[in-house]
Amino acid sequence: MSQVERDVTVVVPFRDVQNFFAEFLDSVAAQTAFARAHVILVDNGSTDRSVAIAEEFAGRHGNVDLVSEPQGRAGDARNMGMDMAVTPYIVFWDADDIVPERSLEVLRNTIVKTRATVVVGREKHVPKPVKAPWHKYFGKSVKTVGSVVDIPDLIHSASCWNKMFDLDLLRSQGIRFGTGTAFEDAYVSIPALLLSERIALVDAPVYEYRRRGDGTSVMDTIWDLPQNYADQLVMLEYLAGMRQGLTPYQQETLERFLIRSMQGFLVRAPQIFGEADCRQLFERCRALYWGITSEQFARSTNDTRHRLPYLALHYGDFDLFYRPASVLGPVHGREGDLYVDYPGTSWGLPLTKVSSVPARIEGMAGGEGGTVVLHGSFSVNGIPGPLLGGLDLQVWFERSGRTLPAVNHGQVQDGPGQGGAVFTVTVDPAQFPAGSFPVRLVVCTRGRDVSRPCSVSPALSHRPPVSGSRGSARIIADGGNAQLVVESAPH
Repeated sequence: MSQVERDVTVVVPFRDVQNFFAEFLDSVAAQTAFARAHVILVDNGSTDRSVAIAEEFAGRHGNVDLVSEPQGRAGDARNMGMDMAVTPYIVFWDADDIVPERSLEVLRNTIVKTRATVVVGREKHVPKPVKAPWHKYFGKSVKTVGSVVDIPDLIHSASCWNKMFDLDLLRSQGIRFGTGTAFEDAYVSIPALLLSERIALVDAPVYEYRRRGDGTSVMDTIWDLPQNYADQLVMLEYLAGMRQGLTPYQQETLERFLIRSMQGFLVRAPQIFGEADCRQLFERCRALYWGITSEQFARSTNDTRHRLPYLALHYGDFDLFYRPASVLGPVHGREGDLYVDYPGTSWGLPLTKVSSVPARIEGMAGGEGGTVVLHGSFSVNGIPGPLLGGLDLQVWFERSGRTLPAVNHGQVQDGPGQGGAVFTVTVDPAQFPAGSFPVRLVVCTRGRDVSRPCSVSPALSHRPPVSGSRGSARIIADGGNAQLVVESAPH
């Protein structure tokens, strides 16, 4: 196949990937459309055998060029490759991953047939699968839409390696990778998705993303390095600069990305930074997110724990952001739901609604006077661990007519902004009728008491009954939820 018939450029930046590079390059050479491709390998400052591996590969294939961009990071290298491209279509792959053999063919055929300017394929994460919000859009055939606003969760597909782009779209819109920074993919993928007037989704595995797990990639240390927080914020500020030129529907879609992409950083920032640096981050984020509705924040975040930082940003409450346990009050029950008690306005109600109250029966043992003691654990999503010990608890045994006081023993563990606590409840089998009773933890508030079902440790459900003076009790699992089984003592 002659040079003029090559219609896809494959740009591959690489740096110190000798342990993975040969396998990746073999997968590139095995592409059924390899002859159509112009492959540009860009050395990004390697100090191991990666350059030698690339030289050997380029020497065997006339459609492969090896160039060098040692000064910058992956974004700089990708921009160099993009500037060299002379084909109508382009893909950007990473040198430590694997590409299924029909990927290039499937992506190329789809972009030609649909006349799309961005084609998105299904990716596979190894060794641990990842379920992403945009996966729900894939079907058994190619799906084409006129705008990303028609499939808004696709905006969270910020990586470039599962996509093929029309090169004219990138160049005409001035879309380029971020330079000297991490998260450089989003500088291309997000604008391209927002500005594309035809997007195609093809339900074919086009990429295998490898999580190295050795601490050498950004994703291995994404929450640990302060520089990642800075790079993420700069990237989001850059993308937010697009708002003025977008339609209201495109703006709403972009806001989804701006919120979701920062939630993990915001909830962990108080553990990473001192107060002065955290306050600087706080003020920049206040400007970034000003004017977004609370409903949008609630829709674009995982749970209450991730929503409270945005609540703090809206009200300018740095203490809520940096030391929430000093600001929050006890939870409040309303219409069967729990809310984090914060003295704001009704604007914040969607962000203070508690998303989950995980409760679990962990063990049981004989107590005094023929009683049985159940041991459990619980948390309230969004409530810092130190505040959990102040909650009043009961345990309701459905259908038994019995609701018993529980002893809240307080916090036993703590993670970033979220902890767990333990409780016990003493049961006298003699006061229960024989039968099986679902177990629910009741959180007592100054509003309405709210109950949630308790799950059960699988090991506990197989333990023998604990006998009391006038009966026995055991815990079983029914659909994952705990049930107390009481048997009367024989007369």
